Parts: sequence; C-alpha cells; structure tokens
Amino acid sequence: MSKLAETARLLALSIIFGGSVAIVFVVINNAREGRAAGLDQATIGLANAPLFIHFSKLALGAAIALIVSEAADFFTNPEKGKCTFARYGTSALSAILVLFFALGLTAPMADMLPQLKSDAEVVAKFDKLHKISQPVLGTAIALALASIALSGKRKKLQPET
Repeated sequence: MSKLAETARLLALSIIFGGSVAIVFVVINNAREGRAAGLDQATIGLANAPLFIHFSKLALGAAIALIVSEAADFFTNPEKGKCTFARYGTSALSAILVLFFALGLTAPMADMLPQLKSDAEVVAKFDKLHKISQPVLGTAIALALASIALSGKRKKLQPET
C-alpha cells in the first residue's frame, strides 16, 4: 500500500473510531449533566444534536476517504491474504454504516431540529432516528477498530526456490 493511501486510511479510521468515541462520550456526559440540572429531554436533544450532526459531516468525509484508500490498495496490492480481505470487509462495512449514519439518520434529524420543542410527532420521529443511530454508530466504531487491528497483518511472500 502506498504511504499516502495508508496514511489516508489510518486517518479516516482514527476519525471514525476515535472521533466517534469522543463525541459519544461528550454527548453522554452532556445529557447526564442536563438531566441532573432538571432539563427536559427536548432541551438536552437540542443541545447535543448539533454535535452529532456536525461530526457526521466529518465522519462522512472520513468514510469516503476510507473507501478510496482501501480501493487504491485493492487495485495496487498484489499480495492479498485473508487478513487483507478481512480488513477490506471491516473497512467497507464501517464506511457504509457511517454513510448511513450521516446521510440517512443525522441529515433528517438536522431538518427536525427547528420543530423539536413544539411538535410531539417530530419528537417521536427524532427519538426513533436517535435510537436507530446508536447501534449503527456503535457497530461502525467496532468495525473501524477491527480494521485498525488488521492493519499490521501482511501476507508473507514465499521465497522462490
């Protein structure tokens, strides 16, 4: 794998894994503090949703970079073993989940923010999308970590006799 593609891949995975873990940590703590202060769920959601929405745009770019860098490796790497294909698979699945998270979940949630305090139907839709987003992002995080773990595995070339 070229140094540029490998660097882009690892940077993308670090954003998907580390960035997601960090944003989840911040949002959980904000929600906990908001409940302790007596804030209602809609107010807490209005405070936290922009963090996820803005992060999802960054994660979307990282997912695209991950797909491009893995595709570059696929087409230029002549030595592909089982670990390499496992890495391609974990990267692809993580990227697909991030794309779904960014485009299918947080984008509609962003559109709902203005009505979140005033429309009970919007609150129900928002909560449904939020509940779906949790396992989607969690699985993307786990797959990104798996792809990082598979980074060091290389197929050993057999010496010619």
